[in-house]
Amino acid sequence: MAPVIECKRTVLPNGLTVLFQPMKHASSMGVGVFLKQGSLAETNSEHGYFHFLEHMLFKDTETRTSKEIAESIERVGGILNGSTGREYTQYYVVAIKNQAELAFEILSDMLFRPLFRKEDIQTEKGVIMEEMRSYEDAPDDFVYDYYFRNIFGKSPYGRDIIGTKKSVTGVTEKSIRTFFEKHYFPKNMVISVSGNFTWEKVLDLTNKYFSFENPKGKNPTELIIPAPKKSYSKHLERRKIEQFHIMLGVNGKKRDYRTVTVSGLISTILGGGMASRLFQNIREKEGLCYSIYSFPSYYKTTGLFSISSATSKEKAARCVELILKELETITKHGFTKSELADAKSNQMGSIAIGYELPENRMNNIGLQEIYYGTYFSLEDRMKAIKSVTLDEINLAAKEMFGLDKVHLSCVGDMTETQFAKIPVQFGGSV
Repeated sequence: MAPVIECKRTVLPNGLTVLFQPMKHASSMGVGVFLKQGSLAETNSEHGYFHFLEHMLFKDTETRTSKEIAESIERVGGILNGSTGREYTQYYVVAIKNQAELAFEILSDMLFRPLFRKEDIQTEKGVIMEEMRSYEDAPDDFVYDYYFRNIFGKSPYGRDIIGTKKSVTGVTEKSIRTFFEKHYFPKNMVISVSGNFTWEKVLDLTNKYFSFENPKGKNPTELIIPAPKKSYSKHLERRKIEQFHIMLGVNGKKRDYRTVTVSGLISTILGGGMASRLFQNIREKEGLCYSIYSFPSYYKTTGLFSISSATSKEKAARCVELILKELETITKHGFTKSELADAKSNQMGSIAIGYELPENRMNNIGLQEIYYGTYFSLEDRMKAIKSVTLDEINLAAKEMFGLDKVHLSCVGDMTETQFAKIPVQFGGSV
């Protein structure tokens, strides 16, 4: 077991939370800024604004052009990127360790000095419209958003993070700047750092580049979206494509530390790799598909457990039938001791390997701060995995898979009559 490495934490006078985990001997470093909000915090008229704003913060600032921002990082072999989620937004730099000050400076410039020029807004509208079209043309991407829309319905959880054509084309200089000022301020941010340098250096750089005054009286809004009712229904998007893309959804729990630990083990056994039940029984034994896997999704008030596969339309019904059979077998007989033992060693190995990269540690400590408000070390996580009992994991699986019906969202070249024959209930019922 690797030695416990402490995560340093402080809050600056302006409300910015600073996290640091040292990595001795690492040649690279990761610096990330997490905004404590994502697309769930949008109003109906702001649909897609967090994602649009993520794009805009890579454009011109008061001191640099977008080209100069990109060149400054790429000339040193670094990576500059961002992502928008439902509950947080992130911007980060990964680079060689002696470029830490550059990383802080660039992120500070992007997040606190954007220009929001009219011509940049118009350009980015076009870019995002093309991004939408790329999703539409890629059924394996499209089916994921289609699935969320269908299972969560009109809840904010069901909205596409990217927005709609109408909401994106409606963005103006005033609306995007107003939205920016509403959400982007120090108290609503976490800066997360990992690399081979000292806590003192992290504090020096943070104070130098992120000591912007927090607007008076401005505090993060604790937005709790009520847990949406999931729709266990069937949906088909008919397209003339070669493969039939399947997203099957069952029950899930909201995010907490224990749920993440237990659900991760369940997913590993069911569909987490080539040794999993789904891969072995549906791909290897039956030859029904090329890809099949499962994954949990966790949010503050709800959760999902999903299974994804792609097959031919002729094999789709049989593929779903066998997936349901696996779920039913688990609810009746549970997992075995050896399956649980293998899943534990798999998870512990994956986590340990991930800890070798500063970028992963930067993400890990940042997300733990956002979701738990505390830090669980590598040793803590290993102990949590080891402590899961067979009774506990079997009970959790029953709660997830024990519904009479599952949700099914599919994309492919199939008639409604053919689609109606695909089962969504255990025992083969439609």
